[in-house]
Amino acid sequence: MKFRVILMVGALFFGALATVAYFTIITEGGPLQKKLPMLRVYFPNAQGIKVGNKVTVQGVPYGYVSSVQLVKLDADGNVLSDDQAGIFTKVQIAIALRNKIHLFENYKISIRNESLLSGRVIAIDPGTAYELDTKTGEIKKGAVVRKPLALDFSPTQKATKVNLRGKTDQDPLVSLSELIAENRNDIRKTVANIADITGKINQGDGTLGKLINSGSVHDNVNTALTDAQIVLRELREGLEDTREQAPVTSFIRAALSAF
Repeated sequence: MKFRVILMVGALFFGALATVAYFTIITEGGPLQKKLPMLRVYFPNAQGIKVGNKVTVQGVPYGYVSSVQLVKLDADGNVLSDDQAGIFTKVQIAIALRNKIHLFENYKISIRNESLLSGRVIAIDPGTAYELDTKTGEIKKGAVVRKPLALDFSPTQKATKVNLRGKTDQDPLVSLSELIAENRNDIRKTVANIADITGKINQGDGTLGKLINSGSVHDNVNTALTDAQIVLRELREGLEDTREQAPVTSFIRAALSAF
């Protein structure tokens, strides 16, 4: 009985270990992953993208970043080798996709944040074969059908030409930090003013400070409220007396009018 329990525990342990090994080594992202279709996109900068970051197609997870490297380009956009002198550099990001996709001329590829605090992802919008109306989103009448771009999805072939270009959306946290840095002096003045105001309130200066800290002001406010309640009570009683005397007044007025 004890041997059977030990055997079951061992089987569960090695089964769990094999499952973890499969999902970390064999599946996509591991060293033994299957050869997936590869796209190479060129960005002006990486902006926090690293190997393994998620790639989405119209918001749906569809792959991952396989490699990130700097490449040198000539005036015609040709990728040069390391020993050649280029005119400018770009960031080449290789994207491993689950399956091949069709991209049209109006495609959009951008590096962005999924949410305010999430990591960076590469978002792909494949574009459309037809030209759409910007207002209604419907296909324009007589629109010319676009053909898909001719893309090389080879996972091993080295790219020699810049075919796909992407853009980088600003990280909202970076934008916030830049805004704070640009307005640092104004923010310091605002914080100092708030500290000065709260200090005066704590010292009892001004109407608000006296209202919070002075007992006499509190007593005066209570007295004013009590007097207001008395006036309202007397006004209510006067209205009730007038209402009760109304029938008598009407009777006297009717009797006098009879004569």
